[in-house]
Amino acid sequence: MDALIEQKVDPALLAEIEAEGEAESWVQFEGSPDYSAAYRAETKEEKGAAAYAAATAFAETSQAALTEALDEAGVEYETYWASSSVKVTGGTELLETVTAFDEVARVVDAPEVVDVEPVPAESGFAAASAGWGATDINAPAVWDQLGVTGEGVVVASIDSGVQYDHPALVNQYRGNNGDGTFTHDYNFYDVEGSCGAAPCDLSNHGTHTVGTMVGDDGAGNQIGVAPGAEWIAANYYGSSMESVLKAGQWMVAPTDSQGHNPDPSKAPDIINNSWGREASDHDPYYEDIVELWHAAGIIPVFAAGNSGPTCLTTNSPGGYADVIAVGAYEVGGGIAEFSSRGPTSDGRVKPDVSAPGSGILSSVPGSGYGSQSGTSMAAPHVAGTIALMMEAEPALRGDYGLVYEMLTGSARYTADDQCGGTADANNVHGYGRIDAFAAVQALPDGDSGTITGTVTAADGTPLADAELVFDGAFDRRATTGADGKYDVSFALTGQHAVTVTKFGYAPQTGTVTVSAGQTAVFNASLTPLATTVVTGTVVDGSGHGWPLAATVSSAGGEVSTMTDPFTGRFELTLPTGGVELVVESEYSGYQTVRVDANAADLRVEVPVETGCTAPGYAFDPLGTGFTTAPVGWTVVNRGPQPWLFASDGAGNRTPGSGGFAYAQPPGGGVMDTDLISPVFDLSSAPQPVLSFATDFSMYAPYSRADIAISTDGGQTWQEVWAADQPVSDTTVTVDLTAWAAAEAAQLKFHYYHAYRSGYWWQIDDVLVGGTAECAPVAGGLVRGTVTDQSGAPVAGAVVTHTASGHRGVTDAQGRFWTFAPGSGTAQFEAVSPSGTDAADVSVVLNGVTGADFVLAP
Repeated sequence: MDALIEQKVDPALLAEIEAEGEAESWVQFEGSPDYSAAYRAETKEEKGAAAYAAATAFAETSQAALTEALDEAGVEYETYWASSSVKVTGGTELLETVTAFDEVARVVDAPEVVDVEPVPAESGFAAASAGWGATDINAPAVWDQLGVTGEGVVVASIDSGVQYDHPALVNQYRGNNGDGTFTHDYNFYDVEGSCGAAPCDLSNHGTHTVGTMVGDDGAGNQIGVAPGAEWIAANYYGSSMESVLKAGQWMVAPTDSQGHNPDPSKAPDIINNSWGREASDHDPYYEDIVELWHAAGIIPVFAAGNSGPTCLTTNSPGGYADVIAVGAYEVGGGIAEFSSRGPTSDGRVKPDVSAPGSGILSSVPGSGYGSQSGTSMAAPHVAGTIALMMEAEPALRGDYGLVYEMLTGSARYTADDQCGGTADANNVHGYGRIDAFAAVQALPDGDSGTITGTVTAADGTPLADAELVFDGAFDRRATTGADGKYDVSFALTGQHAVTVTKFGYAPQTGTVTVSAGQTAVFNASLTPLATTVVTGTVVDGSGHGWPLAATVSSAGGEVSTMTDPFTGRFELTLPTGGVELVVESEYSGYQTVRVDANAADLRVEVPVETGCTAPGYAFDPLGTGFTTAPVGWTVVNRGPQPWLFASDGAGNRTPGSGGFAYAQPPGGGVMDTDLISPVFDLSSAPQPVLSFATDFSMYAPYSRADIAISTDGGQTWQEVWAADQPVSDTTVTVDLTAWAAAEAAQLKFHYYHAYRSGYWWQIDDVLVGGTAECAPVAGGLVRGTVTDQSGAPVAGAVVTHTASGHRGVTDAQGRFWTFAPGSGTAQFEAVSPSGTDAADVSVVLNGVTGADFVLAP
């Protein structure tokens, strides 16, 4: 296969094309728009126009050569300007054309984007009044004492849509002409194409969240935080990356109902996003859109996610550094159990703040009111609060940094150390529970001006990403751009002490004096620090002790290197005096470790995560979280579809998190399938019990979910549990005392369903023994490369330890790794559509062995 294809195309996409002949592909381009003019623009409207111009210009330039070639070839495609990309469907021949262009950075599979489901409502539909959430954050004090309701501010919703004529929302809809007619152009975008001529709600989620931002029917139903603000919306709701990208793009330059005549002057001030991906706190799929919003002066607010109470569960994009992520608390101020927590995978505090999110009464389709719970309900409290802030101080429009400082600085700090944090913020409530009254008043009275300047090295070279702190009556912060320049759009008059820092340079201090209505200039020239070469070794820290392939970076990501995967050794040049390092293993299932580089030669031991999914580890005597189809488990199928495995947690209805196993009829045919565990020693278990997280939706009397045990190698089975009614979101415990002496036991999860779709059995977190003891399994790691006979790397090849079934899949560079149980000589086989190869490999106990394969047809 062409080397450029191997280099630029995602292996998963290659595998799909090889299996199906063609697939939907997303082409991404080198470089990024130049938003410097947008960031320097003075008004929100000027920022929006400049950001739109920069994004569309970059998209046109970066895509031009490829789209011309596609036009000449008669290939259909779609282009997107907000995150410069081209969607096109085709096979290997098309990939050869696409990857040949230097402008093309990568080609990826169609991303899956999943909405965050709200937690079920605590109460049914009811008449509304001022909700407890608005009262708790002191919004009524803002209305009554300050006369501020959000007037003149536009909030936006990317959600399931909105019932635009709901009594609590119709007067706030920007498309309401005030005479009984409506203009939906520029005010509602039917991304899903499901509403027809007027806005609609595809569920009840969007109507509910918009109600929390602005709802008020004028007759006592004051459900919204900023009832004087206007709203617009797009009805994206978790269907695809294409939909969420279109929605985010439209927000920057709304169009008419036909999708024509974009107008950035009609962009909102704030966007509420009660959605995200559960798979990762920093999945980059929406980075370009968020950057565009910032350049356009739009404030992004995101729900943190409903994956609590576990730490490290913040959703993406909520986990991004440049969005306001919102956790949810209950009446009384305690965090809601479901609320996602930080820290992020790179150690940052998230969420940023918390807001009411349990039993929130708001508008629902049908012109009614109902309660829902979730961080989806908490986020619009924050969006509404920001609208109040912007009416009170118009200088906040388009200034994310100032909004963030006022919102977080005025929050009511709420101690909760269960997931760690800093002295100022924790990973449960962030900087604290929001206070709308305090936030609106956080900007002190007085004359103001602006500050600008440039930060350079001693030789005059501009320094990007230098941080400046202006300490005065009201502190401000700024970060330099690629040209070394920065701007502070609001600073109180008087003298400010200035501290300038950048990794690898000595801090510089000084002062600057701001005069009313004037621009003060403060420039800085930084001196490089002396450096030290720091070396070290990264190893497994939970029993195996083998060298780890890992990324070792400074805490801010300024410098980074990879370890030697066979020795774990690394070397970094760092400022003398100690730097915090972040160590992330290439192998899944390991914790991210932070250490101080306070010695010339470091030894970093990295423990496995509590889920026990790291290679070479397993719960003793049996357990799995189903992050993938687990080695040793087998599926026996007698119907149209077998047990399947989800790896990212999307749609997991059990009390577990992340991946899960599920049996779900596709519709048509009698489904009958077994999921059988490997043999395990039940006699060694601390307790003879089985527990598992489950969700069983049944169709009586035809659905059946049962579990059986065998102690004779599967020749005979005895039922130990069966469901005769639905079992929702529950952890089940099964007594296995009758078989407690069995040294060779197996479990079988059997699902039977006659014909109908729309029902399922999900299981997760299967554990035998009552204690989740994660123990090392005797064996070693094997890693290497797979190439074809010309020496080109082969992506998507499967390398299998034939005796056990453990396997690894090669990446775009042809690299693979896998665990192999036992030690000594063992057979491995590499297989891809382009050929096969086999070899004997000497597996080293608790070590890493290299093995390369060359495929022959």
